[in-house]
Amino acid sequence: MPSQDYYDLAENRLKAFTRSAVRTKIMLRLAKGDMAVGQLETDMAIRGSTILHSMKELIEENIVKRTNRNEYELTNVGMIEALLIDELVSAIVILDKHKDFWLNHDLRGMPIELLAKIGMLAEAEIIKGDPAAILKSHEHFMTELMKSREVFGVSPIILPDYPQAIAKLIEDKSSVKLIVTKTLLGIMKQDHRNILEDLLKNEHFELYSLNQDLKTAFTVTDKGLSLGFFRIDGSYDVGSDLICYGKSAREWGLELFEYYKSLSNKIKIIK
Repeated sequence: MPSQDYYDLAENRLKAFTRSAVRTKIMLRLAKGDMAVGQLETDMAIRGSTILHSMKELIEENIVKRTNRNEYELTNVGMIEALLIDELVSAIVILDKHKDFWLNHDLRGMPIELLAKIGMLAEAEIIKGDPAAILKSHEHFMTELMKSREVFGVSPIILPDYPQAIAKLIEDKSSVKLIVTKTLLGIMKQDHRNILEDLLKNEHFELYSLNQDLKTAFTVTDKGLSLGFFRIDGSYDVGSDLICYGKSAREWGLELFEYYKSLSNKIKIIK
């Protein structure tokens, strides 16, 4: 983490972002490509004179420069800062939109690097059960799972119909990679041994045993990510999943999968 000295050095720049939404919006729009003031005025619905005032400051700070086409573009420093601002804005949006989800679940064990990139999950919704449909989130998950051609799953728990669903996916030539805790692996050996032995013989299936406790259960598929956690009280929240869509959510989920895979051992046979 940066020291207090680093924060002191960055203080003026941070204040500039927070006091001027116009500056920030200009940078985020220029991150998509060069623009003239007229284009920015139309896009941002802000007067050209206001834009020019902020643009002058950005040029003086070497964040923006003028092109020979009478347009404006970000400098190398400006582009990097714009990307960081975009990540921060996305993170604030998802944390605020689903505040109760993040406040009431146990995030221990999650890599800090991925929590810092939580904005990649900005396109998301909560699927939550209710008294009339307690397992609504599970039913939604199973429906989407069975449409998938690729599955990357990490879990400390198992639901009754999950082994049969995985077997059906493998039968349909989908690729499935699973990471489970040692405790869950023991349960699978005892309750689903025949299915597990058949799966391990198939080239489309890989199984790993995680060498640590796990506070999350998640699945990455072709389309995105289904993410669940234990509650703060230690019980797993089977009635609430964060469903994340799009390429960035899938990339985030795959990076999390690879993190847990690096802490796991591959299982080739059942002993």
